[in-house]
Amino acid sequence: MKLNKQTLSEQIYQILRKDILTRVYHPGEKLTLKQLQERFGVSSTPIREALARLSEDGLTEYYSNIGINVIQLKEKDLRELYEFMADLDSLAILHAAGHPDQQQLLDRLSKNVKEFQQKLGNPSPTPEDQASLRDLSDNFHLLFYDFCGNSRMCQAARRQRSQLTMYSNQYSSDMKTLEAIEGEHLDIWKAYSSGNPAQASQLMHAHLLHSLSYALEVADL
Repeated sequence: MKLNKQTLSEQIYQILRKDILTRVYHPGEKLTLKQLQERFGVSSTPIREALARLSEDGLTEYYSNIGINVIQLKEKDLRELYEFMADLDSLAILHAAGHPDQQQLLDRLSKNVKEFQQKLGNPSPTPEDQASLRDLSDNFHLLFYDFCGNSRMCQAARRQRSQLTMYSNQYSSDMKTLEAIEGEHLDIWKAYSSGNPAQASQLMHAHLLHSLSYALEVADL
């Protein structure tokens, strides 16, 4: 595989992150330096840097005398993850409601919802369409963090959402599930757009708990 030498670590990180989130590498799978050096044809340094970033994202774990493994969540971990994100996402909405530029947030939310509806309406979605729908779903949640005014909340959300995305990528490949997700996003958007962030916050909390049920169905527990 040919890589740009100026950004080796960044490129390897992005490739491995995508592979983990889309389960090219499965939960619990071991990643060795030798294997990755053979794949990318580079020294160990940029690979170590990329693996360190994946660990910061919560996507890999280091085990003494074993090496680097893709994160593998048990049922308790998965429940804690979704319940935590339900609390955090709903809190982000309340914080975002205090941002001085509400119109920009509303415009971006509206654009997200409309693009989601448009792509979901494609009768023959391509794999690229489905990947775009998954990204739009993630970004719907993250938009509120862009306006919440709390950098620590943003950092916590982005790290935990990486783990959540490992599972949402699996259940969001089902179009009926995506339709249900769209409906809940639409309800959240309507509540927030009508000037009721408290209701939007409650709907977001319920939405994440519904998503937990989807995750439990696809998880290898």
